[in-house]
This record gives sequence, structure tokens and C-alpha cells, in this order.
Amino acid sequence: MNIIICGAGKTGAHAAEILSANGADVTVIDESQAALDALAEGLDVATLFGQPSSAKDLDLANVANASVVISATDDDEVNLIAASTASYMGADRTFAMVTHSMYLNRDPMDYSKIFSIDSLICPAFSTARAIASHLRNPAAMKVERLVGQSIEVQQFLVSKGASGIGRRLSDVKLPGGARLAAITRDGDTYLPSGMSTVDEGDEVLLVANADAFHDARRIFRSKDAGRRNVVIMGGSPVAVWLCRALENRGFSIRLFETDPVRADELAHKLEWVTVIQADPTDPNVFTDEHIENADAFVALTNDEHNILSCAWAAGLGVKETYSLVTRTDYAPFIKAMGLTNTFSPSELAIAEIQRRLARSQMTKVATLAGDDLSIYRVRVGKNAPVSGKPLAELPLMPNCMVIVLEHDEHHGVVPEASEVLTERDVVFVVVRGEYEDELRNLFAVT
Repeated sequence: MNIIICGAGKTGAHAAEILSANGADVTVIDESQAALDALAEGLDVATLFGQPSSAKDLDLANVANASVVISATDDDEVNLIAASTASYMGADRTFAMVTHSMYLNRDPMDYSKIFSIDSLICPAFSTARAIASHLRNPAAMKVERLVGQSIEVQQFLVSKGASGIGRRLSDVKLPGGARLAAITRDGDTYLPSGMSTVDEGDEVLLVANADAFHDARRIFRSKDAGRRNVVIMGGSPVAVWLCRALENRGFSIRLFETDPVRADELAHKLEWVTVIQADPTDPNVFTDEHIENADAFVALTNDEHNILSCAWAAGLGVKETYSLVTRTDYAPFIKAMGLTNTFSPSELAIAEIQRRLARSQMTKVATLAGDDLSIYRVRVGKNAPVSGKPLAELPLMPNCMVIVLEHDEHHGVVPEASEVLTERDVVFVVVRGEYEDELRNLFAVT
């Protein structure tokens, strides 16, 4: 696979490291010869001194024969122009990194379509969603997000007193767009039917549209009612995305920002958040604000401050800490300090690109319940046995269950039992045990 990366900064360099290690032929374009030289010293990649958005320089990089172009400079507009130009000149797939929210908002204008770019990736948005998912789901044993984060998949234990205990699933009023996909009891995992029931302590797999997930989860997790007290340090774009992701989700949020102008801006922008102009790591502020009683402390400033602040907060009694860390070489230091909830924007962005590149007709996207369950993304093949019939009539159970129908890479839904699959539809399927061959036959995977 021939990959061109525009930009030798943190994200571009990290992409080059990961993709070249996976066997891709990588060429990096940048206007800084020093950055290119530093990259070439440690990686087996080609470099080209030039302007990423220049058609002439892209042509020198042989963009017409590129399998993938990733535009990852620090300038949104340069990234859009570079990726759009690469698409026009014949690159197979194009990705552009963006930071401004207007480029991600598809209403009223879809910038990816206007610029003919396959995907717009926002590292800050990916980071905020990853942190939000952990904060929203503290009891989850495993969390997956499918189809542009529009679908959530979680494993968790059914809690005492949950309203769904002891009732047949056909009688449980799950919200539309939600499905209980698996139950593990006494070490045995099975895909449930409408006659199945859940007990306290069962491990369940819940799949739901993002807007229905919280209500569906409360049926099996009675302890979710209390509000969680979250402290966020730093008013970065990640912090703004995070606050928006937590809005109306049962959180009491205090956002600390030392810059008075930025603090005032955030107070007007995030009306549901308590914005405080102060440093939460100041001992007096920490004591006065009773931060030791917070359920979670999220550090979103610079790497060193984030790491030390989380270690300090944990030592003073905060239950959960979350740190944004951009430098991958800090990993040994972070591990030695016992910090587990760290998030790298570049790693999350590149992981998202890798997921989108690895889309053959059938791809395993997750392993759950130990090794008992797997989630596959499958495209319905020609003359597949599953074509032309409602899901309720398909010969899938007890080993397979269709949990998501993908509309495009950004949107999907949990399908109704009456949904009919046709050739080239893309679905996500939960498979029990080692039934990959059966899955291939049912969906005519070649």
C-alpha cells in the first residue's frame, strides 16, 4: 500500500510510524527539512521537501498512484486543499485532519463532499468522545463505538434492583434502537431470544443508537441515577467537545481555566457547565472546591502538567483520573506512575483511519466476553442466503445476531426485526464462539 502523509508534525509523524511498521510504503511531505530529516532518521519512510497543498509537489510524490493520502498539517485549510487536490489527481482514499468544529458539522454543509474527501478526522473530537465514553460508563467491562460513534456497544454486570431483572426480554420495554445482544451467566455465553431473562450479576452485551443508550442501560444498571461530579482542568477544544458529549447525561461539571478571557468565553458557550477561573492544582483551590470528593478529574492542558496533576489528584483521593498525553515516548513514565486512563489524540485519530482502511468484505472489529463473542463488519455478498428476507426469518440464531445496519461510515442504526437485507448492505454481526465459516457462508463472503 502506497501512502502519502502531508505534514511531519506530531500526528503526521505518528501516522508514518504506525503505517510504515505495518508494511506500507510511506512518503511524507513537509515544508520543514529539519522535521523530515528527524523523521527519516528513525523510520523507514521516504521524504519530500515541498508544500503539501501544491499539485506540483503532490505529483512529485506520485499521488496518482497513492492508495491513501492523509493530510495532517497544523492548518485545517491546508489539509482540506491538500486532500481535495490529491483526490482530484487520482488518489484512491483521502483523509484530512481538522480542528474546527464547523468542518465536522454536516448541517448545513458537508465539507467532505464539497472537497471530495473520503473522511474528515478531528483528533480533539475523537479524544473527547473516548474520554466521555469512559466517564459515562464507569461500570462497563468493555466499550466499543461503531459507525462514526453513532452506535455504542457495552458489556457490563446487571446490578441489584435493576428493573429488567427476572422479566422476559419480550416484556422489557427497551427504547427504540436498543438491543440486548448477549448474556453471560456462570461462564456460559449465549445470544438471547425474547423468552430469555436476566439475573443480578449476569454479564450482558447492550447495543444501542447513541441517543438511546443511556435510557436502555438504566434498565439493567439501577445505580446509574446519581449525578457524577467531574472536574476538568483546561479549556482546550477537547474540553469543549467533552462538555458537549456529557451534556444532559447526569454530570455536574466544573471546568477550570486560568486565562480570564478564555474562561469568560467558555462560561457563555457552555451554559450547563460551572466555569471557574483558577488552577485546580493550587492547594488552596483544591481544598476550597473540595476536589478530593470529585468522581473524576480530567486533565486537558500540556502533557507534563496533565500527568503530574492526575497523579497528584489520585493521591489526594479522586477516584478516577483521565489525562491527555500527546507524546508517545512518555508511555513508560506514565505506566510507572500507575496512570491507566491516558488518551493520545494522534493515536486515536490514526486508529480511526486504520479502522476505515481495513474494510474488506468481512472484518473482525472487536472481541468481547473473553473470547466467547466477536463483532464482525460484513458486506452482504451476491446471492447470499441472508438476502431478501426479514431479519426475523434469517437462519442466524443461536450463533449469530445482526446488531447494526450501516448507512455510511458516519451513521448506522440498530435494525428492526422486519428489516430486509440486500446485496452490498453492510452490517455488524455478533458471533458466538468459532462460527466464522458459518458467517462467511450466510453472507456469501468470497
